[in-house]
Amino acid sequence: MPDQTRQHCPELRELSVPPVIRPLRPGYRVARWDSPTALAPECRERLHLALRDLAARAFGADHSGYWRTRMASGFFDQISSLALILGPDGVPVGWGGYHRRSFASRRALYLDAAGVVPAHRRSGLSAALMTHFLNREVLAHPLTNTYVVLRTRHPAVYAGWRKGLGQARVFPRQDRPVPNLVRRIATDAADWLGDGPRLDPDTLTVRDAYRMFDGEIYGVTPRSGDPALDTRFAREVGPKDAVLVVARMSVLPLARVALGRLLGAQPHPAPRAGGRPVPGAVPENLTSRATPTGAGAAGLIPGGRL
Repeated sequence: MPDQTRQHCPELRELSVPPVIRPLRPGYRVARWDSPTALAPECRERLHLALRDLAARAFGADHSGYWRTRMASGFFDQISSLALILGPDGVPVGWGGYHRRSFASRRALYLDAAGVVPAHRRSGLSAALMTHFLNREVLAHPLTNTYVVLRTRHPAVYAGWRKGLGQARVFPRQDRPVPNLVRRIATDAADWLGDGPRLDPDTLTVRDAYRMFDGEIYGVTPRSGDPALDTRFAREVGPKDAVLVVARMSVLPLARVALGRLLGAQPHPAPRAGGRPVPGAVPENLTSRATPTGAGAAGLIPGGRL
């Protein structure tokens, strides 16, 4: 393995397919696999254990059964890109990934589960990872829209996407009905996830979306810092429900995100021990004012289908 990919952690040593290593944030790098299906069985198991342990620390809850089911259902053969976030010492401190799909005959990305461990939150890592993913995929098709789809029951994730891209590009919206195209995209995505009958196309709420979890999804109640939004999520999104978020991305809104990062860049505080999770799977400037107080992720996929 080349010098720049040598790590202190066993997860990345002598893998059958070494990851691509790129800078992510000052002091952090991303290790990315663009063909996870090529990983040998023993390497898959090592990464499975790493993902399971990272998820337990990030969510403050035991997700081992969820990850076992996903591995048995062919996780590495189905995900398009998988990444670990490496800390200053080369040890993984977070993860994320996405599925390259077509919903309603439109190019789409489904954002997989993502998270960052408590000691490295408030460093913009989840946001930087999602921006890394979007840059690769949106810029590869600059003349067309790319629809980003994710499931979440974290109000700060939803608020963050709306803040970063503008409410006209993010659905569902309270001020107008879901457009027909977005309904078709959401319906196709829900069918692919195995959630078709549980999707309410008027609100994009998926009932019992996280039914594969025996216990709590989050160790603490997820909040955005917006009392009205938090109240609405608490009232309308049940403990195992999710909102299927659909965001319309293209080069211009991606440039807006990049400009927002440039104009609003501020030094992040040094990583600290403890603390609560910030939501993942959102571009860098999308949650700067969301003040989340609970664990978050892009979405958790039922292991039965994926």
